[in-house]
Amino acid sequence: MNPAESPDVIVVGAGLTGSEAAWGLARAGVPTLLVTTSLDTIATLPGDGWGFAPPPQGLLATVAHEAGGPDAWSARGLHRAVKRELEREPALHVLQSTVTGLHCDGAGRVVGVATWEGVARSAPLVALCVGSFLRARLRMGRSVEVAGRLSEFADDDLYEDLVARGRRFQTRRLALPGDALQPGYEVEHQVLAAGEVASDGAVRDLPGLFAYGVCAGAAADLASSARLGVEAARWLASLVGGPSASAAKRPAPASSGPPRDA
Repeated sequence: MNPAESPDVIVVGAGLTGSEAAWGLARAGVPTLLVTTSLDTIATLPGDGWGFAPPPQGLLATVAHEAGGPDAWSARGLHRAVKRELEREPALHVLQSTVTGLHCDGAGRVVGVATWEGVARSAPLVALCVGSFLRARLRMGRSVEVAGRLSEFADDDLYEDLVARGRRFQTRRLALPGDALQPGYEVEHQVLAAGEVASDGAVRDLPGLFAYGVCAGAAADLASSARLGVEAARWLASLVGGPSASAAKRPAPASSGPPRDA
């Protein structure tokens, strides 16, 4: 089955959570479409030198030896290695596109996504892994930009579509310190409110839709973001014909703690 035309799962967002989820699904033989607003920001870190341990047997663990991990990751090295590994998986198609909303059938089940380009993408399951980009506003001094990180897109349309479908959100703020190469800044963004996401990632009252990582209310530390992606892949694979659902490990519930980094 062509993952570009007939995926079983659409993963929206190619940060650490989305990249791990899409790679894990593809490795399990699940036709997967990974949608990212830019191929140049796949698995982007805030900068060089960040230390965190990748989850065992996941994508980041596979490339850690060439990307400086786990003590001092190279942002460029990690991006390059993750992008290569994603693009070499035959069951995975990586698409540069912008998701603006959901498509539902007559029974209210999510059956795909709408895109800014006007091309609808269909799949039985959709997983949102969009991090801190839902209605994100970047603040640097007195300047305010519509961005999730420096020069990166904010998902206003997707956020508004979810609100129109009755989903509740709460505001989070995260701050990144400056360094010799860039100034510090703060991002205000929206996450699904408590009670909107079940422990397995299912979004309330929208069957077929799942959310993982920061956008689902989890803390934004890098190790947790990657781990949730690995666990999401296991669970979603079980729903489309992988190991039995009872044997699969469900992703941990979203944390209500404040995010710590992007």
